[in-house]
Amino acid sequence: MRIAIAAGGTGGHIYPGIAVAQEIKSKDPSAVILFVGSREGLEKDLVPHAGFNIKLIWARALLRKLSYKAVSAPFISAVGFFQSLKVLKDFSPSVVFSTGGYVSLPVVLAAKVLGIPILLHEQNILPGVVNRFCARFARQVFLTFEDSLKLMAGEVVGNPVRQEIISVDRSSARQQLGLREDQKMVLVMGGSQGSRHINQAVWEAATELPEGVCVHHIIGSRDYGHLAVKESDRYHPLDYVYAVAPLLAAADLVVSRAGATAMAEFLVRHLPMILIPFPYSAEDHQRLNARFANKSGAAIVIEDVDFNAGAFIRLLENTGLNYAKMQTAAAALAKPAAGKIITDYIYANF
Repeated sequence: MRIAIAAGGTGGHIYPGIAVAQEIKSKDPSAVILFVGSREGLEKDLVPHAGFNIKLIWARALLRKLSYKAVSAPFISAVGFFQSLKVLKDFSPSVVFSTGGYVSLPVVLAAKVLGIPILLHEQNILPGVVNRFCARFARQVFLTFEDSLKLMAGEVVGNPVRQEIISVDRSSARQQLGLREDQKMVLVMGGSQGSRHINQAVWEAATELPEGVCVHHIIGSRDYGHLAVKESDRYHPLDYVYAVAPLLAAADLVVSRAGATAMAEFLVRHLPMILIPFPYSAEDHQRLNARFANKSGAAIVIEDVDFNAGAFIRLLENTGLNYAKMQTAAAALAKPAAGKIITDYIYANF
């Protein structure tokens, strides 16, 4: 089996592709997998780091504000379309699996022209613009949330999560991080590109953390050099983290943006969540994701404008948070078999 995976831009689109690729290799070690990604996205680092080959094309997001990048995006993507034609012709896959986002558009269009079957995965409750357009060409669409069925036909399977995140042992992870049994470990992360607002608030609170709390703060490469100066036994600032699985396994609470892929990882670890939706996410999709988790009891939602150092400290000191109840709610929402379901579909149909 030869499978091309279009995945790129942010970790939210890349990691589901990697998760499916891992499932494919687990089922069929002889499978040949090629990722197609953008020269401008994180995939050029994340995919090779995960052990898979990637071909890079030109692709650019269609931005909503007037700028050079916005004006040039259609022309860049047109170049990417012709590059995708060559990549797919040379690789000759049995199927193209796309995780959405701007890089998938030229790849899906090239696959359509070449007559290669197309499968799509949508991570968010509100389907992205590219997936809404590309769905008309797809043999099958896989969805993460039931609510997405109101907007797009497909099969609800969940969001594929990498095997190392599902399988890592909590006790070993906590021991590896030097955590005491009675310590509450709080993981803070702002998504694959970081969040300057969250970073600043948590950094300002670093010297006021309550007793018994240990914060591991994934700052991201952009801000790390500016903020990583307060490390202590209660506060551990981190650059971009490839091996996030031990941190997720060791955590008792996670504070994060509300990207669907990050949330899927939290859910399979049954993690209570404090979600701060990115206020400028496309069509406000992060707020919809966050509300879903909040309605189910797995998360507390705080608006970006309301999150600051004081709010963070109050959350850590809040003895009214029912962690056990939130863990149970998260476990009920988790769909750890999503990658396997997609892989089984591929092998049953192509």
